[in-house]
Amino acid sequence: MIILTGPSASGKTATCLYLQEHYHIRKVITHTTRVIRTGEKNGVDYHFVSVEDFFKLKEAGKFIETVFYNGNYYGTSKDEVRIDKCMAVELEGAKTYKSLNDPNIVLFYMKVDEKIRTLRMKERGDDEKKIQSRLINDRTAFALNDEMNKLIDVIVDTEHHDIVSVSKFIYDKYISILKERGIDFPPSNN
Repeated sequence: MIILTGPSASGKTATCLYLQEHYHIRKVITHTTRVIRTGEKNGVDYHFVSVEDFFKLKEAGKFIETVFYNGNYYGTSKDEVRIDKCMAVELEGAKTYKSLNDPNIVLFYMKVDEKIRTLRMKERGDDEKKIQSRLINDRTAFALNDEMNKLIDVIVDTEHHDIVSVSKFIYDKYISILKERGIDFPPSNN
């Protein structure tokens, strides 16, 4: 499973989508209470649910992890964790997945300058107050400190490379790391 983490607008979601379209890696579809954005589709981008329904699923033990991030709840269904999937998570989610000690999970940190991230958030229509709030939060939450460095398998430069190059690098590195770990990907039919 490819896990992508990094600050807001670092390219996590776009990279998951590109990997899905061009490398047959499926995007993990998480549940969220966030309001659907223009162009998003329920069941494709996220499972958009009410707060009440989210907590019903959580109480039933359906999630491997849940987080509260930027004013919304997010949760990953246990059914979504597979070798041929890609997921974008924040730091707490990254910690949860790495704590599984599953050799199939490879964590990539998406690194990009704050100025570029600000431009990306503006281009996608994010509210100025939310942009500033995310930037402030991300400075601490995604600092490359000792704790973060222990979690990360690979740092990816998403500032100086386009989505095609970033996605190819991640896919190739993922296959290479799985091979080093003795894991056959794609899985053989035997």
